[in-house]
Amino acid sequence: MQHTIASAFESTLLLHLYPHSIITLNLHILSQDGSLLAACLNAATLALVDAGIPMTDYIAATTVATTASYADKEEEADPLLDLNGLEEQELPFLTIASSGADDRICSLILETKVHMARLESMISVGLDGCSQIRGILDSVVRAHGKKLIEGKVG
Repeated sequence: MQHTIASAFESTLLLHLYPHSIITLNLHILSQDGSLLAACLNAATLALVDAGIPMTDYIAATTVATTASYADKEEEADPLLDLNGLEEQELPFLTIASSGADDRICSLILETKVHMARLESMISVGLDGCSQIRGILDSVVRAHGKKLIEGKVG
């Protein structure tokens, strides 16, 4: 998971501004009920923004699953977003992270078997979910920044 997080942020962080520095992220998992990698990527994004590390854009991540587990139920396959632990154990799923308004994929992890016909719809739904999460992250960062400017925080 460390390698996945590091490689996802390599293309987004402006590392040339800190040529002789190391950026270290410590992520502590307090509770785990699914979507662990996506939660870590979203938390890392907020931590880097809070630390003032320059980035080209937010990285937003989510998990996506498909409900139909057999190829003959193609028309019944509904993609699901943001899985819990039980859904991850039962359904084929992937974790997707994207950056920017053009939905550039930074990370795509698929560790279960999924029918190839369902993969495109899962990625499409995942990118839509990432753009919604990016909007939520942006509104939280802007609200926190507004409080800092007004002197109500810290």
